[in-house]
Amino acid sequence: MLRLVYGAKGSGKTGKLIAEANEMVEKSSGSIVFLTYTDRYKFDLNYNIRLINVENFGVGSEEQLAGFVKGILASNSDIDMLYVDGAHRVTGKKPEDMQLFYDEISKASKNSAVEIVLSVSTDSLPEFLSSYESEKVM
Repeated sequence: MLRLVYGAKGSGKTGKLIAEANEMVEKSSGSIVFLTYTDRYKFDLNYNIRLINVENFGVGSEEQLAGFVKGILASNSDIDMLYVDGAHRVTGKKPEDMQLFYDEISKASKNSAVEIVLSVSTDSLPEFLSSYESEKVM
């Protein structure tokens, strides 16, 4: 399942993802993975959550980020939740220009049975994202 947390820049999307990941690590018997574009959150996340700064691996495009997520899912069969914070920032694209990425991530989530939660920096979701479960942060 793919789930979206969206809102304007500075609305608290990352904080929401961090709080949820910290809560989930207590309930989960599997692994929790948190992908982002910075090391800034390493002290905010529970030490049992695997924090990965995708920029350390040269990820910078939609295709690379989707491939990176798929590689993580393929290499670890005990992942329960995967969080992706700031995909638009990693790719340098607006959310409305990233349909390929969201389609690929949705397929990967279904095929692996791992829930993927993404932050989306926008006031309103593009039409192609309207079918996914979403929550607006204000």
